[in-house]
Amino acid sequence: MIKNYIFIICISFLVFFSLKANADTITVSITNNAFTPSTFSAQVGDVVKWVWNSGGTAHNVTSTSQSIPAGAAPLASGNLTSGTYIYTITLAGNYGYSCTLHMLSGMAGGFNVTTTGISKPVLNLSATVYPNPFKDKVIIKYSGVESIDVVNIVGEKVKTIELNATENKTEVTFDEFPSGIYFFRIYKDGDIIETKRVIKSE
Repeated sequence: MIKNYIFIICISFLVFFSLKANADTITVSITNNAFTPSTFSAQVGDVVKWVWNSGGTAHNVTSTSQSIPAGAAPLASGNLTSGTYIYTITLAGNYGYSCTLHMLSGMAGGFNVTTTGISKPVLNLSATVYPNPFKDKVIIKYSGVESIDVVNIVGEKVKTIELNATENKTEVTFDEFPSGIYFFRIYKDGDIIETKRVIKSE
């Protein structure tokens, strides 16, 4: 019995350290208004590190709701002129991102992530924001989510919307905000379960 117990412990340690050893760090260089490599493949558990080699020019790494898997944390480095930005991949799927300062010049990248065999349970959670684009206010229909952070294009949180668990719909006005692109980070139990990209028109 004791031998079996020791054997199980040894196997558990081997599996744990094997999984940790398989995690890779993928480095993306930011040089000459480009991400290099601009595309790559990765696995759940890998770490992506963006390194600024931009000669003092400001760039950022920013994702949109259309380009990351539902439930994945958004990519949001903020504007940097040097240093690094680290992102740990927790969900499989296709990820897209860009430098919002140089989107018009095509400064964008993306990566495909496959699972390592550890799957995340499917949750019955959802949030719909409409109309999109909107002018003064949006309607949010939701199920099983608790709050929403509104983040502007440079990654600053500008508003938090607390949702009532006994309701499934709310209306939010945005008269005080300028027109532009905003991201709604949707939370359940303190975790971001989805990010939606919303446009406020003039």
